[in-house]
Amino acid sequence: MATERRVVLSSDMTVMSSYGNSLFYGFLSTVPNKRIGVFSPGAITRFVLHKVPTDAEGRAMMAPQGLRRLESSLISSGVVTANEVAVTPPDNIGRMITGETKAVGIAAIDPFGRGPSSTTFGGKYGAVHEEPINALQFRRLMASEPLRLARRAGAKVIVGGPGAWQLGEAEMAEHGIDVVIDGEADLVFPSVVKSAMEGTLRTPAIIKPDQGMIPEAWQIPLLRGGTIGGLVEVARGCGRGCRFCMPTLRRVRHRSVEDISADVRTNVAFGVRCACLHAEDVLRYGTLGIVPDHDRVVALFEAVRGIPGVEDISVSHCALASIASSPQTVGRVAEVLGLERHRWMGFQTGIETGSPRLIQNLMNMKPAPFKAEEWGHVVESAFAICNDNNWVPAATIMVNLPGETEDDVLRSVELVDSIHDYRSLIVPLLFAPFSKDDTKPMRFIEDAKRCHFELYRSIWRHDMRWIRDVADDYKKTSGLTTRLAIGAIVWGLRSYGDAKVRAYFDRKIEELRQEWREEERGEAEEEGGQTVAASYPAA
Repeated sequence: MATERRVVLSSDMTVMSSYGNSLFYGFLSTVPNKRIGVFSPGAITRFVLHKVPTDAEGRAMMAPQGLRRLESSLISSGVVTANEVAVTPPDNIGRMITGETKAVGIAAIDPFGRGPSSTTFGGKYGAVHEEPINALQFRRLMASEPLRLARRAGAKVIVGGPGAWQLGEAEMAEHGIDVVIDGEADLVFPSVVKSAMEGTLRTPAIIKPDQGMIPEAWQIPLLRGGTIGGLVEVARGCGRGCRFCMPTLRRVRHRSVEDISADVRTNVAFGVRCACLHAEDVLRYGTLGIVPDHDRVVALFEAVRGIPGVEDISVSHCALASIASSPQTVGRVAEVLGLERHRWMGFQTGIETGSPRLIQNLMNMKPAPFKAEEWGHVVESAFAICNDNNWVPAATIMVNLPGETEDDVLRSVELVDSIHDYRSLIVPLLFAPFSKDDTKPMRFIEDAKRCHFELYRSIWRHDMRWIRDVADDYKKTSGLTTRLAIGAIVWGLRSYGDAKVRAYFDRKIEELRQEWREEERGEAEEEGGQTVAASYPAA
């Protein structure tokens, strides 16, 4: 008897990918869908964005953690049985949908390329004005024949995930979306699906879960299948309250070591031998305070390290202030994990700016327990601690933050130069507000001022120093085709792109300096005075 799959869960291929066994290659999906030198969108989708493995029926053996939580929430709530819900890759959707399917859930991380990374590299504001790969793939999925047929048969299309904020009524109508869940869906999703199954779901609808529908830590359902990259939540929320960052505005909750360990064991059972502990700041696990609880953090890593079958442990995000305030915790975790020069742990973090003024105005809790005026020292100290303990930061710096001045950008340049000798990568990202903001949109290249090009040049110089060192180690765990693709990209950047990019930045900086001099000379002549152009600092 055929299985009655009443709910099918999936996402586009840039979200539902094994990424060649290296989770953070997923960021390559934010680049524009246009060949640029050695960068080929086709090569990225072919050699990096690998289809996740499936069982004989077509169910995914690995899937985004968010979909796994929803799968579990449906089953644990009693809305469906385990056989009635299927998580599957996008090219299997048509095979998995049956006449009994009443709901199709789609996970969206950056569906229209409006997130910081996609906005910076592609789209109308990015370095290359082409649609990002992730937006193209989402659009293709929503227009696919299986989804069209499912809609015609009466199935409701429900979209949620980190990118749900990009979906308004116009986007829903254009892409055939019945419901958008904008927020944590663990408790909301089962009731939406139940209504769809009973034929009582009101559409179109944008649902933003209120406080009563936000799960406590113990209500976050345990995984029932493997996650991509072995990603396992250890906490939700941040509490630092940076204005431009949605997760930092959420209430902090910490899951128990027992629940975290259970999820890791589930991953191992599905053949996932790595564990990536996910939180906005893993070093603050187990505390509602700002300074890390050393003992609880170490106990977490020791517990995961002791699970049979786990071969590699990493973290998704850590705050630089937490690192600077608790170097002993960083050191002890490095010991537990056995980190070495060529067996290091990478993580994402945010520098965002070198300006104490912007820190105070936009993210005053970011340096805590330190003060805003100490931010530069905090960043340098944290990078030094990471360097000594074989933690490798992948850091972001925001461009065009609300109220940004030339002096603010130059402070960022100084900060980037101060950490040049510490192994790390830095990415400049355009400020992408999640709601209406008074900041004027900025195109990454066309609207950049001289100070911005100086920042781009400093970041490029930093990354070219470290990219081969980092890539050579990181790609060791990837499959052969991914290793070859990443190796070719890095070789092309250093051998072909480096000199051209440096020359371009130098030329733009000199052109903008000349324009400034001419403007100053013209103003001085109008006033009958002498030019002061010579006072502008040299590059």
